[in-house]
Parts: sequence; C-alpha cells; structure tokens
Amino acid sequence: MSWYQEYEEFSNKDKDTFSKAANLLLSQNFLVYEREEDRVFYRFVERYLDIFSEYFSLSGWDLNHNKRFSVLQLYNRYGRNRYHFTLQETIFLFILRLLYDEKQNALRLTREVLISGEDIQGKYMALEIKNRLPARDDLEKALKLFSNFSILDLKRGQWKDPDAVYLLYPTILLVVDVPSVERLADWIRAGESKGDKEDALDRDKAD
Repeated sequence: MSWYQEYEEFSNKDKDTFSKAANLLLSQNFLVYEREEDRVFYRFVERYLDIFSEYFSLSGWDLNHNKRFSVLQLYNRYGRNRYHFTLQETIFLFILRLLYDEKQNALRLTREVLISGEDIQGKYMALEIKNRLPARDDLEKALKLFSNFSILDLKRGQWKDPDAVYLLYPTILLVVDVPSVERLADWIRAGESKGDKEDALDRDKAD
C-alpha cells in the first residue's frame, strides 16, 4: 500500500494533524519530544514515520529520526531552504553547545538542561571573543530565533535579562555537531572573530 493510500484511510482529525505536523517540520526543521509544544506532533510523526518519510521524499526532503535524543529532523538533500546564521548568531550557537555539554555532564536527577542569561554572558567573556558583552537586544533576537527552531525555550524571566532561565533541547547537538565545535574553537583561538567576516551555519545542521 502506498503512503497516499494509507493517508486516505486517516480520519479527518488525523489528516488535520498530519498537515500541522508536516508544516511544523518544514518551518522549524525539528520536532523534539522534550518540548511540550512539539510532543503531540512528534508522537504522531513517529507513529506514521514511513508515511511522512515518503511524503517528504517527493520534494527532496529526508526525515531523520534520532531515537537517542528523541528528535525528528527534516533535511533537504539538495541543500535548499536553509537558514544562514550571522556571525553573532553562530557564536551564540557555539556557546549554547558548550553550555549544553557542561550542564548535561552535571545532571543527576533531571534530564532538563537549564541555562541562564548570565551563563551565556559568562561564557562569551571567558572565550575572549570581544572585550565587551553583546547588546541585550542582539541576544534576545538570536535566542528567539533559536526558539523558532526548537533549540531552546524561555523558562523564566525576560528574554534578554541576565537572570532569565532557558531550557535547552538536544537539538543543539544536531545543529552544532562535534566537528563544527572543533572548527569553531580553532577559529576563535586563531583570533579570526576580531574581523568582520560573517560565518554561516545551516539552519538544520552545521556543515
């Protein structure tokens, strides 16, 4: 039976959920089980993974299910429809990945990885990227953008405040993988961040 025949057997409610889940994947590239807003759609896609995979494949998209991190990732095999992060956003992503690894190693009784605005600022200064902190408005803009991709969510406080608390999702491990971390670390150590050259990371995964 083809994916379309299986789809045609869906109830109207399931067809509506299918449409919403497909559009979410196209807009944010990830569905994360840990994220409350994603969970119902994550479960639905997981249940009908073959149907979704064949549906997306028609347009050149691959749907990957990372069971270890409970993340569904939509990836265009032709490199299209990708978001290119600015230099500042790339640096923030790198910092979030470092903080995720540090917090994950320290976890004991909970799986939630929580970081604060102060954590981000402290790591930024520790890396000696620049001799001053980034503007709060720039940080707020970047973090809200990352939230649109299911990378993090605001847990408490205001987006740009040092005492704000953010919930980081394992999506960050796929957006900034180990080779990317190593390249970014070498780049920062080499002092290239002092120039005005813009770097770019793919919206769904760092090259």
